[in-house]
Amino acid sequence: MTWRSLLVVLVACGGSSDDDGGGDVMQFVGVYTTTSHTSVEMFGSNISCTTPGTPVSGAKPFFRLAADEFFMDPDLLRVSECTDAAATSCVETLVSMRAGGPGLVDENASSQTGGGAPCQLHFTRSDASLSGDTISIEVLEKYDAPNVSSNDCTPARAQQLSSSSDCRRIERWTGTRR
Repeated sequence: MTWRSLLVVLVACGGSSDDDGGGDVMQFVGVYTTTSHTSVEMFGSNISCTTPGTPVSGAKPFFRLAADEFFMDPDLLRVSECTDAAATSCVETLVSMRAGGPGLVDENASSQTGGGAPCQLHFTRSDASLSGDTISIEVLEKYDAPNVSSNDCTPARAQQLSSSSDCRRIERWTGTRR
């Protein structure tokens, strides 16, 4: 099976003192009290990307945005879910973002084909916005399995899913800074 990936990270260059987040990830770093954590996922079909989702069962009471320790890049923030306000007991999620536009953003497009499996296209967009002490994070995952040749099953084709209003999975967090 062939796996192709194209990571598209939207980055605003340089540190900015603007209040719109223009390149400064530090304003997002911290621990937040979870005020809402919702998710919805449809295997085998799609849903509207505006679907609100349902509360996550067993959601952690806190989440943290901190520099990603794996890549050791201070401009790449990872979301971790925490059981305590001091963030001593946290589990990292797969959600990471960089400064971009008025907040944080990350996009990833990939394709997979071969081994008798049809073309599979995946696209994920994560973004976060901060308003005062309140943060909103949204993760949209999109999927398609078009009947195309393996030569046409490319990350560039997966990137085209970015404009689709259909999602396979949606997860959202809202929190207040501690």
